[in-house]
Amino acid sequence: TLCNGLFTKEQFCEMEYNILHRGLGWRLNSVQVIDWVDLCLELSMLLQLDGSRCLPKEDYSDIRETVMVQLEYAVEDASFLGCAPSHLAVAAFLNAAEGYSDSGECILDCIEEVFGLSLDESEMDNVRYMMRSQMDGPDYTGI
Repeated sequence: TLCNGLFTKEQFCEMEYNILHRGLGWRLNSVQVIDWVDLCLELSMLLQLDGSRCLPKEDYSDIRETVMVQLEYAVEDASFLGCAPSHLAVAAFLNAAEGYSDSGECILDCIEEVFGLSLDESEMDNVRYMMRSQMDGPDYTGI
C-alpha cells in the first residue's frame, strides 16, 4: 500500500500532479516539436486569399525531410534545450523553406494570424543560425 495506507491512490496521484504541475511548473502533454512542424506544413498548404499557397504541394515532402534532419541534430545538442518547441519547429521550417518563394514570411503571417502568436525575430534568427551551423558541421551527411 502507498505510505502504509495513510493516503488513497487518488490522493497520492493528486498530490503528485500538484507537485509536478504547480510546484515544478511541468506542462504535461504539451505541444511537441513535431506537432508544430506538422502545423507549419499544414498552414503552408492552405490557400491564401489570392488563391496561392505558401508552399507548393510538390515541395512538401522535401521540406519536411529537411526539417526533420535539422530537428534530429537539434535534439542531440544541449544548446537547444531552452528553446520553445514552436521556435525549433518554425526555425527548422524557415531554414528548409528558403529558396521556395515567400513561404517563410507567409507561414509566419499564418501563425501570427491563426494563433495570435508573435515569434521573437531575433531569437528566431539565433535558433535558425544555430541549426544552420549544425548542418554545416562535419557530421552532416545531407539528405
